[in-house]
Amino acid sequence: MEQNGFGEAATGTLVPTIGGRKAFVPQKLPPALDLNPVAEQLSAASQAIGELRGIGRGMANPMLLIRPLQRREAVSSSGMEGTYTTLSDLFLFEAGAGDAGKREDNREVFNYVMGLETAIGQLDELPISSRLLRNAHRMLLEGVAKHRGAAVDAGELKRDQNWIGGTGRIETARFIPPPPREAADALDDLAKFINRPDRGGIPPLIDAALAHYQFETIHPFADGNGRVGRMLITLILIQSDILRQPLLYMSPWLERHKDRYIDLMYEVSRKGEWLAWISFFLEAVTESALGTIRVVERLQDLQTRYRERFQKARQSALLPRIIDLAFEQPAMTITDIAAKIGVTYQAAANNVAVLVGAGVASEIGSHPKVIVFDEILEALRVE
Repeated sequence: MEQNGFGEAATGTLVPTIGGRKAFVPQKLPPALDLNPVAEQLSAASQAIGELRGIGRGMANPMLLIRPLQRREAVSSSGMEGTYTTLSDLFLFEAGAGDAGKREDNREVFNYVMGLETAIGQLDELPISSRLLRNAHRMLLEGVAKHRGAAVDAGELKRDQNWIGGTGRIETARFIPPPPREAADALDDLAKFINRPDRGGIPPLIDAALAHYQFETIHPFADGNGRVGRMLITLILIQSDILRQPLLYMSPWLERHKDRYIDLMYEVSRKGEWLAWISFFLEAVTESALGTIRVVERLQDLQTRYRERFQKARQSALLPRIIDLAFEQPAMTITDIAAKIGVTYQAAANNVAVLVGAGVASEIGSHPKVIVFDEILEALRVE
């Protein structure tokens, strides 16, 4: 880390750490800000969120769309950290099939989904806190921490100094976050900021921008910080009631702008460039919300077409139920379908055969045979 790059405008202090290096400890939030330069962007982001929230209210069963959107988020967020899979591979993994060579990566991406769902569910009982984030981290690295390295303890804060970038040595690191003790204290301070009773007139979207930067700068875990930090955005928007349902996922957009995303957070630390970071974050919110609206509209149009096609008097009443289930899980075994709609295996198989014959579904593999709804997967693809 170029220590002489942190001048008077830096948003934290440098403290000694291993190897004679200095680590960066961020100041407590909030900073002094004039939000007038980003007022129009804040308005646009708020409007986009409002439109997305309205779509959520109008859906009879939001989980039919939330579930696949969460998996799209998991694929992109994990991809930014070097864990690569595709949406199709993830759904095949959940169905018990797919490429055995990708099993570890698929497990880790699926864990992201489980960690996010668990954290959202715990918001009914816990505020956003070190405990809640450690629970999410535990789910994220459950069963995969070993291949991540011996120093990675799922659900535990880091015990050793970590760093970001470089060639694997702290001497070449681009950024050195706080040492373990300072990181734990800073995480507690961040939770106090998020849950403060006096909001000080700071809108929740700005809170989310500040908190995400702060979490990534603290880097409290040995691994998984980026993914937990992006979960935190969704958690803040739900806790603050900006969103009722978890419909906003920013990782697909952030993945496409990864260099700017990382560089702007770094410039906050070095030069106090808060407004540049907040502007970028609000752009990410707006574009992600509008992108999600387009995805939801594509899925709803496709669902309507399928229902109209298979709700005719001579068609089986099970076909629309299987189709609705497919929007929640576009790759399933016949056994899964039978269990979830409460029919016999043979009844499910007969109806699946109709959908395969109509070109709505296809079959992959044999043990188990997985039924894949390709048009649904295509509608979910990142734009």
